[in-house]
Amino acid sequence: MLVGDPQQLRPVILLDEKDNTVLRKNYSIPDEYDYIQNSVYKAFLACDSVSVEILLKHHYRCHKKIINFNNKKYYNNKLIIQNKSSEQQPLSYVNVENNATYIKNTAPNEARHIIEYAKLNPDKKIGVITPFTNQKDCIKEMLKENGLSNITCGTVHAFQGDEKDVILFSMALTDKTGVKTYDWLKNNNELINVATSRAKDKLVLLYSEKNLERLHAAAPNESDDVYELVQYVKSNGSIEVSTKVAESRALGVKPYSTEVEEAFLTNLNHALGNVLNTNRKCIVQREVPIAHVFTENIRHLDLFYTGRFDFVVYERYYARNDIPILAIELDGKEHFENIVVKERDRKKNEICRQHGFELIRVENAYARRYHFIKEILIRYFKDVR
Repeated sequence: MLVGDPQQLRPVILLDEKDNTVLRKNYSIPDEYDYIQNSVYKAFLACDSVSVEILLKHHYRCHKKIINFNNKKYYNNKLIIQNKSSEQQPLSYVNVENNATYIKNTAPNEARHIIEYAKLNPDKKIGVITPFTNQKDCIKEMLKENGLSNITCGTVHAFQGDEKDVILFSMALTDKTGVKTYDWLKNNNELINVATSRAKDKLVLLYSEKNLERLHAAAPNESDDVYELVQYVKSNGSIEVSTKVAESRALGVKPYSTEVEEAFLTNLNHALGNVLNTNRKCIVQREVPIAHVFTENIRHLDLFYTGRFDFVVYERYYARNDIPILAIELDGKEHFENIVVKERDRKKNEICRQHGFELIRVENAYARRYHFIKEILIRYFKDVR
């Protein structure tokens, strides 16, 4: 049995990149088995076209208001939240404006607020998470100076799989924080997801409003999960949370019913038989992993290993393996209305463009129209001649 969550932290790989390149070249290792780029979980998804992903959807750890952000942002609102916490104020924040520092990625004033909070709540199991090693060292030093040995402090990796009554998330955004550093942090899905979902009863954000606004303003039209998380907490969980692309089939929306799929497949096979000449043979496979169609993940898009094509047409060669020549997607209304599905489609289109591979999209309404499908195939085979 293999268990994984693509929305949580990837393994920390210590293998040198040059050594990895040499080993891959010497042993002809394909992209899906690249040790640095992929986890075992991703390799399994890329190479196994039989097994399915199953979402363990019952969530017990976090207060509903805490996990609702993650649920809507990263899990397509598919989690069933069964936490029974009676905490009256599960979301809290501290705007630490005097965040002056001489050391990069440290916010001593945030550390002082953490010490005060810990002293006022000796009965709570408290965890302190920060994105930055320097801030972790700063907080640990103050905890030691104040004899608070029962408080766990670390970067996000130290907390994966852990849980605490209260999580204090020290963002350490200061006047010295640059745009590049914030760009790394603001949409670090795995880091934000793990950091916020360690809290059972209460999540407290510590940040500088002034610097958050400054850094967000550098690219106001870009996605910014950190900024949205702060607004969510400040509103006590009342604002609408935008959804990110679901890269797991367990979180995806099947774009058509089985009946529509079967009708389309029947028409497609019939049309292929009538369009092709007697010397050319094609077969159709459905639910084909993208990584089975192409040999190289050119832009290293995650969807390469987790996504699938609805239908792939293969040309038959009896002296060698069948060659994929065309992919077809059946699109329902969510492909035009749902932001998550639209972004997934964009990535799929981009992968096909990179490989010079034809991808044809057919609306559900045309799935049963034989002559429409036949015309698409006639145009395609005319062009490729």
